[in-house]
Amino acid sequence: MAAVNTPYTIALTGGIAAGKTLVSNAFIKLAIPVIDTDIIAREIVAPGLPALLEIASVFGETILDEHGQLKRRHLRERVFADPDARKKLEAILHPKIREVVNTRVANIEHDFCILVIPLLAEHDAYPNIDRVLVIDVDVETQISRLMARDKSSRQLAEQILAAQASRKQRLSIADDVLDNSGSPGETQIAVEKLATLYTRLARERKPAN
Repeated sequence: MAAVNTPYTIALTGGIAAGKTLVSNAFIKLAIPVIDTDIIAREIVAPGLPALLEIASVFGETILDEHGQLKRRHLRERVFADPDARKKLEAILHPKIREVVNTRVANIEHDFCILVIPLLAEHDAYPNIDRVLVIDVDVETQISRLMARDKSSRQLAEQILAAQASRKQRLSIADDVLDNSGSPGETQIAVEKLATLYTRLARERKPAN
């Protein structure tokens, strides 16, 4: 049986609206493989797939629109207002997401990869992570960005933040912290420095021939 490929894996995490996509895109610009669990979560709820059928069974058919697509905003507002509903949704999605992640990591052909896990501090269920990178901004910045991005009320933005781990909890699991309150150019420079570090760490981990 062929050995499973295990590239050096950096988990990229951070609170909502901290700018994780900006940072992951900066790694992509450097030709670094990025696996994003948020994207996987959207992929696995396409019409007809088991995850969406489970969600409709648990939350009711009204969670789907007339085309059989998931009403994402409706579901998000529901689960962030109800912790039990959020737990039910996570129980459906997380095992399926992890399965896809394991397959994609095993197919990486690079010294290291970036694995975007927004809720890593809440659900430390990825055993093959070598290092954790936390994208950090202050809470007020998160709220203002979230309100602007999603056209949501401050109340909903605060509910969403309250449902996540605190900034202190995220920073407590960090090996590296990227302050993402500056300009995109500053973020790109910080990512380039991290990529150099991760390349060195990945190569140091490899056994000598």
